[in-house]
Amino acid sequence: MVELHFGSPVTGAQRFPRPELEARLMRDLESCAGIKMFGLRRIGKSTLRLYAMEQLEQAQRPFAFIDAQGSTSLGDFLTRLAQAIPGESGFVARVASVLNSAPAKSVLSALLKSEDFKESTLSAHWQVVSNAVIETLRGEGENPVLIVDEFPFLIDNLTKDGSAEGVKDANKLLASMREWRGEGMTMLLTGSIGLTGIARTRGLNLEHLNDLKRFAVPELTEEQARAFIAQATEKASKGLWSQAHTEAFMQEVGVLYPCFIVAGLMEVNLSQPADPAAFPDIFAEQVRPDLHHTFFHQFDRRFKAYNALPNGEQRALYLPALKAVLASQEPRCQGDLTCAKPYTPLDLDLALETLADDGFIHFAETAEGDRLWRPASRLAKLWWKRARLA
Repeated sequence: MVELHFGSPVTGAQRFPRPELEARLMRDLESCAGIKMFGLRRIGKSTLRLYAMEQLEQAQRPFAFIDAQGSTSLGDFLTRLAQAIPGESGFVARVASVLNSAPAKSVLSALLKSEDFKESTLSAHWQVVSNAVIETLRGEGENPVLIVDEFPFLIDNLTKDGSAEGVKDANKLLASMREWRGEGMTMLLTGSIGLTGIARTRGLNLEHLNDLKRFAVPELTEEQARAFIAQATEKASKGLWSQAHTEAFMQEVGVLYPCFIVAGLMEVNLSQPADPAAFPDIFAEQVRPDLHHTFFHQFDRRFKAYNALPNGEQRALYLPALKAVLASQEPRCQGDLTCAKPYTPLDLDLALETLADDGFIHFAETAEGDRLWRPASRLAKLWWKRARLA
């Protein structure tokens, strides 16, 4: 039984279970050094993150959760890490205990006591702190899983003023986090914007991201959507919901992210379901306008951000790649995609990776190594039709 809730991540009875997707996420957390789960807002990332945190808690595996959207510095990041695992046995406290550098030790001591410290000092001695993290990871005790929500916003905040110091700090953080993963700190990095595009426009080292495994949150299948509807309507409608209602709903909902299903079910009024014949007008007037605006605005912002790419890549490279995939009725083999000079297939590969990171497109890979690209969702195709970029 699903209890309908719209607008924020859900748990318990409000969460529609997705056993295969949930199990794959937990397997990846056990077997991978790091996972990146980036994509549009309201597609279910935060609900999956909450599920992972519940499972880690049940398994009594230590984890630290940081909401990094408002983080603007290395010190702020470490402060939030210390707050996530507080106390003398907390991870940052363990790091401080192995530090030999007096300046770095004083900064971490101030951080743990919520006292003021000089950000420039931490930045200058960051590698010493990072090495202490590595030493702590190599020591006794179970290492925490580090879960950072809106991680790309942290990197964006560090670098958006264009200063050399900000770029240097972002590269320091990315490099250190890769080293920490190499020493056994598992990470789940989530975000509503992609990281590859930010790294490209700000001149960051992309090699620091190569070990992160992509985890996509797809729409529900049609079978799952029908199961969702059945669970949500069985009790709430007191038997008034019929198969005709389900068929009419499926015809109109179009996009099968849970938020679309929830919003639609709320509007057709489960306690006294509207006549199925009224569903087209309800969706056209009350469901699609707000939801499409929310999602299309996200796509607009992502595409506009490519204006900051060098050498006019937005129009000369990214737009043709988008058109090739989103305007096609069939998956496009990457080997069949071309790019105009002076761009090379390597440039095209990076462009496709960026577009995937930002939720426009998705790929599957054949046994022969061919990548087959397709729209990441029905929404992406709808946005392309609306945007009329080419």
